[in-house]
Amino acid sequence: MQYILKQGQCQLPNTGLTRNYNFAHIAGDMLFAGTTGGEICLFSVGNQIYRATMPISSNGLLCMCLQGDSIYIGSGDGKLKRLNIADGKWNMTHEA
Repeated sequence: MQYILKQGQCQLPNTGLTRNYNFAHIAGDMLFAGTTGGEICLFSVGNQIYRATMPISSNGLLCMCLQGDSIYIGSGDGKLKRLNIADGKWNMTHEA
């Protein structure tokens, strides 16, 4: 098996999206990228377009696991958070 990684331009908003990224995860057509500012940025890989930014934590995001309709996020403030993303609505259901 062999994979080919290609780069390409992605359409972004005009201002305000300069970020440093800690991790990235692809699920289907969506790219989830965690930032040092504590946000998850969503990009459509197929359409090469920015979709949204969701603020999650104040001290940066360190890791992420996607399982079904839930995202588990480890953040720099020492907290583990679970978000439900069913139907395009992002609701934090657990925090430890």
